[in-house]
Amino acid sequence: MLFGFLDGKLEHGSIEQFYHNVDTVGAGDDYKARVDVLLVEETLAVVRVLEEGWGGHIDFTDVLLMLKMDGEWKCVAKAYNQNSDTVNVTNQSA
Repeated sequence: MLFGFLDGKLEHGSIEQFYHNVDTVGAGDDYKARVDVLLVEETLAVVRVLEEGWGGHIDFTDVLLMLKMDGEWKCVAKAYNQNSDTVNVTNQSA
């Protein structure tokens, strides 16, 4: 599943919608990201992705639920928050 607020409107749908967004929207020339692995077990992981400039202008904090299937990690659910200066603010507080 996919859940979050984009420009103040609730977005929700299947994880395939997330895959489609990744495949069809260019990250942008100034795109920056940081991936933090929050939890890992044998077949389960929780990952935070801090993004600045997705599609050239949107900043996100994504929380991804990952499942290891047939030896490969797959995102099975995503929740996100749209915000500003995601990467810079987090790096300053670390």
